[in-house]
Amino acid sequence: MQQKTVAQVAVDILTTAQAPLTIVEITQAILDQKLYEFNSTDPKGIVRGAIERRCDGLNRKDAAEEKLFRKEADGRYAVLNLAK
Repeated sequence: MQQKTVAQVAVDILTTAQAPLTIVEITQAILDQKLYEFNSTDPKGIVRGAIERRCDGLNRKDAAEEKLFRKEADGRYAVLNLAK
């Protein structure tokens, strides 16, 4: 079975939470539940990059075509289909 991407795991975390979360909360949930093995000393940066590249309304040079997330006014992130 192929391992999920960081973005896919973040979608799972946010869908389960059914509420917007911060990057720290998302990263901690991924680590606590051992949903992804990071080959980095900065998992929070990897999670932030994976989410923001797929964030609706954020203009990045490395933006992904598929938008999965939305950044809330308070800085937390939500899954687009769950965003209020």
